[in-house]
Amino acid sequence: MARHSVRSEAVQALVQGFLIPFYLENRSVTATAKRLNDVLASEGDTRPIHVNRIQALLSDDVARGVNDLTLELVKKAAAILVHRGWAEDRDDTAFEFANIAEQAGPLLVQDGAEPEDIARTIGIPVAVLAAALGRRVPAPHKTSTRVLGNRPVSSPSATSDLRPDWSYQDTAVARCLDAFRRRPSGKVGLVLPTGAGKTRTALRIILEVLARAPSPTSRVVWVTHRHTLRTQAFRELNKLLAADPASLPPDVLKLATRIRFVMVGEIADLLNEDTRPALVVIDEAHHAAAKSYRPIFEAIAAFPVLLLTATPIRTDRLPIGIDEIAFTITYRELAERNAILRPQFETISVETFNWTDADLTNLVDLLINETMDRFTKTLVLVNRVDQLMRFHEAFQRRLSAEKDHSLTADDVGFIHGGGNSHGVSNEDFVDLFAGKPRALLISAQLLLEGFDDPAINAVVITYETNSVIKLMQAAGRCVRYAPGKRQAFVVQADNPDLAYRFDQRWLYQEIDDYLRPRLVDEDFAGPDDLRAKVQSLLQAHRVAAPQAAVAMRALNGLAPGEAPRLLFYGHPYFGDPGRFADEARWGVFVETPANSALFREVFNRFSLSGAKHSDPTEYLDTIGPELGLERDTRAGSLWRQFVELLTAAFWAREELYDTRGPAQAGRPGGRLSASSWLTYAAFHHRLDLPPALEAFLVDCHNRTTVANAYLTDRNDVAAVLKSDLPLGGSEAVPLDAPTVLALTAWLNDMRHELRSLDPTAQLAEYARLTATRPWPPLPFAHASRLDRLLSDTGRDRQLLVLTDRRKDVA
Repeated sequence: MARHSVRSEAVQALVQGFLIPFYLENRSVTATAKRLNDVLASEGDTRPIHVNRIQALLSDDVARGVNDLTLELVKKAAAILVHRGWAEDRDDTAFEFANIAEQAGPLLVQDGAEPEDIARTIGIPVAVLAAALGRRVPAPHKTSTRVLGNRPVSSPSATSDLRPDWSYQDTAVARCLDAFRRRPSGKVGLVLPTGAGKTRTALRIILEVLARAPSPTSRVVWVTHRHTLRTQAFRELNKLLAADPASLPPDVLKLATRIRFVMVGEIADLLNEDTRPALVVIDEAHHAAAKSYRPIFEAIAAFPVLLLTATPIRTDRLPIGIDEIAFTITYRELAERNAILRPQFETISVETFNWTDADLTNLVDLLINETMDRFTKTLVLVNRVDQLMRFHEAFQRRLSAEKDHSLTADDVGFIHGGGNSHGVSNEDFVDLFAGKPRALLISAQLLLEGFDDPAINAVVITYETNSVIKLMQAAGRCVRYAPGKRQAFVVQADNPDLAYRFDQRWLYQEIDDYLRPRLVDEDFAGPDDLRAKVQSLLQAHRVAAPQAAVAMRALNGLAPGEAPRLLFYGHPYFGDPGRFADEARWGVFVETPANSALFREVFNRFSLSGAKHSDPTEYLDTIGPELGLERDTRAGSLWRQFVELLTAAFWAREELYDTRGPAQAGRPGGRLSASSWLTYAAFHHRLDLPPALEAFLVDCHNRTTVANAYLTDRNDVAAVLKSDLPLGGSEAVPLDAPTVLALTAWLNDMRHELRSLDPTAQLAEYARLTATRPWPPLPFAHASRLDRLLSDTGRDRQLLVLTDRRKDVA
């Protein structure tokens, strides 16, 4: 049977004229293949079009081809659809192309950007990307040169490794320690997505807390609700200690013995003991609202609590007891740092989640095809044991009929709470599965917490759930970094929230996220910096001058340390979708501490009601009296601002969940992205310090003063010295380059004098030398304690030479 290159003229006519618009309508390769097969079956043709054939057609890869039968079947299905009127209903194609082009824009200008990587990041085939950009995006072999725009880009090997940037963990450690400095008994949240190193980062925080604790017997308690999580935390501690990175405090092995890993049922007895813990850590803290955790939150003795989670919400949307989220990061940011892979989302089309024989056959066909190539290690998640057994039997039966498949029967297994396919303990089974280079595991949801196998690159979610937490945990199983791993796939029922969650951070006790606002986070160092950044955002959103002036005046009422939040809401736009980002106009609501409670009550109630009021004046008239919000139709009034804001919220709901109406005509938004109607910008007062300096100053009472000195004139601060205070904590002093040179010379001379002496004589000789020699040019309180810098350990802990100034003090 003849084969045709997917770049041949005949194939491209079919791809460009039919298959790409049809793919955009169905939103995944899997759904596209299923619908084509359904169309053929409706006319009595049961010959299948396999998913991998559609993938080849949309690959835009000259090295791939399809046979005559595939072309015949796709052409036949297209003819049937056109005859039924399909070609008359393709108005959304331009909008989808504009949305893709907007998403691809920032990626096109990045160094090393490749078509396949850009397409994978957006979650579409390369041919669809090329069509959206209006030009060919070649995808030749591994070592050739690709043309992206007008710039040639060398293509690395598919197995080449991109080194992850883990420095965000340093920032997370510093910010959590700073939060505990400001809130000695606070409930501090650390929100890191699955695969970001949440356990490792928390253990580093614990070791720093123990190193700074005034008592050498103080302890930290790590609390979890699953044995698998406790085991995972203990293993991660051992891995951290074995690695022995320079970022860990001295005597780390001794410090580690003061960490207790316990189940939540044991915590009440531990807290009744006489010794107050230096820190309590709650793993998977979205469970912390359960009754079993009450002893932690109701304890009489005050102690700090670190709450770890990837998903800081409960299914009932109530808070989980966090006073402050010290650090969070999105999957998108992690992917940009190569710390995780951004998965490609693909959709399962099923009639019901009871999995009819036909639906199960389609899923098994998909898995048989994909595990030969893209899915190297696959986790199939189910929520019922009977379905688990059906899936396992169906896959094994189909696998036995395949010749030369990359999986053997022994590579396919199942696990649930009552056992597994190998008849060993579940813990041993998980270890066995983790050791296989290629495998397929069908699992109940018990593995969603505490399971860690970075080699998994595909997750298939076979159940319907309203729990975004469970979906995120499931999807997170395949995104972890592993050497040589370049792709990750999430196959699921159509759930737009999942893709949105990978690109945006979690909103915690802020506005409701039903309408999926685009989120912007800005740090600012002081009032002038805040005003400049707010002004920049107002200009970028083309807010009308009178409203922008009102927004800027609202900043005048902020107290030191307070920060605003801006909700930008879109005005109707009917221009070219490709020009939306440059031409669309917005309004803005400035949320401040003075109006925050009212604003969130109005917006969140509207969202929870489904945002279905096209005329929000009726909604405001209903809830306004109880909230103290009176009808006021004057331009610029608070009531009028809410009307405009909620009108945009209504259009956001239509964009995301309903049929696209005339108001969406010029907008590039899609159901799998953030809304194009709402942008929520949060500002955070943070000093822009290097992570090393931020961590060094975390226990210093004068941290802000020293940080401001550094920020005022970075060239004048070559190093920072800190001295321990008698009752705990430290005091820091910035040093210029000449002072560092003088200090270094003084320390070297003193070490030279003392090194040859017996330890019994060193203290007396040090006293004699300091009484007869001049001190370095330091404040006496610091100079009198320089003996602590004579050892290498003390010098590393109490003197920080800033990286960009090392040449000046060498």
